[in-house]
Amino acid sequence: MAKRKVKLTDEQKRKNAEILFRLQEERRRLVEETRALQEQTKRKPGRKRKKKMNTAVEEQLE
Repeated sequence: MAKRKVKLTDEQKRKNAEILFRLQEERRRLVEETRALQEQTKRKPGRKRKKKMNTAVEEQLE
C-alpha cells in the first residue's frame, strides 16, 4: 500500500504551530520548576544540622 502525502491547510498549519509553541513553553516552565525544586532540596539547612546533632548526641553518650 502506497503512502499518500498529507497536505495541511493553512489553518491546520497555524493551529499546529500554536499547539507546538504552547507545548514548548510548558516544557520550558516545567524544566525551570524542576530545577528550582532540586536547588531547594540541596539548600535545605536542616540536613547538615541533623548530622551535626547526631554526632553531638553520640559524643554526649560516651
